[in-house]
Amino acid sequence: MGISDSNDQKSIIHKILVFAKAKPSAFMAIIIAGIFAFLFITYESLHLTSTPTFCGTCHKDAETGPGAEFYTWEKNIHAFAGVGCIDCHGAPGLIGYGRAKIGGIYDLYGEVFHSKEQKLSILTEGATNLEYAKKLVPNDWCLVCHSDEDNKRIRKDNIMSFLGVKMRLVDGVVNPEFRESRGLPDIMNDEMPTISFSHSNHVNEVGLSCLSCHQGVAHGGEFKNRPKMETCFTCHDQEREKNKDIIAPQNDDCSSCHKIVVEQQEGTLLNNKGVETTKPSMMSSVDGIFGAGNCFSCHTDAFTLPTREVCGESCHGDVSYSDLFDDIRNEYDKQKQPLDKLNLKFYEAREKMTAEQIAEFNEFKYYYKIIDSDLSKGIHNNDLATITFEKAYELANKLAKSLGIPIQTEDK
Repeated sequence: MGISDSNDQKSIIHKILVFAKAKPSAFMAIIIAGIFAFLFITYESLHLTSTPTFCGTCHKDAETGPGAEFYTWEKNIHAFAGVGCIDCHGAPGLIGYGRAKIGGIYDLYGEVFHSKEQKLSILTEGATNLEYAKKLVPNDWCLVCHSDEDNKRIRKDNIMSFLGVKMRLVDGVVNPEFRESRGLPDIMNDEMPTISFSHSNHVNEVGLSCLSCHQGVAHGGEFKNRPKMETCFTCHDQEREKNKDIIAPQNDDCSSCHKIVVEQQEGTLLNNKGVETTKPSMMSSVDGIFGAGNCFSCHTDAFTLPTREVCGESCHGDVSYSDLFDDIRNEYDKQKQPLDKLNLKFYEAREKMTAEQIAEFNEFKYYYKIIDSDLSKGIHNNDLATITFEKAYELANKLAKSLGIPIQTEDK
């Protein structure tokens, strides 16, 4: 730096000091405005670089698998519920957010300097190695939204905002209000709606990670991440080899877990809604021949769904029953398709809903969840399925009308 440059700097500093002395109020106003401008730019920069769209500039593949994280997230229920990347890939609270942003700097470095093979290798590790994935997304990062007690503990132990400013959805989550407004159960205390399962036992007693059963929860390419029976069976079988007295259902004890199927077959599924239905005649006949609750009279094993041949040819000896099997399932799909689309439209409109509309949406989701969970597609109890569809459409039509969403009764 030359002498002239040094003199110029001194001249500028001298002018600033003279101005500050002559007009202190104006000088302080400029300083304060500068600080606010800096904070605003910093806030916007942090916010913009935390959006899923920003993450998608690198994770941009349009397929299922490593590199397609944005594409698969968009198809998942978390996206429709407004849960972004930073909500799950950073510990709850201000410090967790800061650490996630610092980690993002390393990710940016890797995007620039790592080869495509290196990047895919890192992403594959997170998608396939359970132990590594558990470190990336610990239980608390899930439980802050899905458990009231854990939400309270996490908010107590962490600084959730700075001067009331929250940079992401998860840091503003306060249960039970947040959970109830979205029609979600408290997974640690509430009875699960479609399956008999104790999250508290598996997490708090057994010590499992949420990802032990829900690996790829937001990046599997599906709307909802349903645990696979193979995962349950494999774990239970391994534990039985160590301890034969473990409290876990046998692999052929279907009714211990499949709550919704049991209630369908008993005709009691909607009793809590004041709807009385009867046990399907099909199941009454099956019970009389094979014994009550014998799922394997129709299912050859735990992983095989019955076919039209099982119903019509092997059991009834009449091909017309095979046609009836197909007719019931095809009609089920036909009725369900418009509800699938409306469900997504309701999620998209959720932030604009009134409290009354949100309550209607949550009530609709109750019936839709039953419909979506019935893999038999009406075979277990067709009369009950018909009633469930009627309730779902009644609520969907009312809500869609109030939101100005067009109703499509058939899938074209």
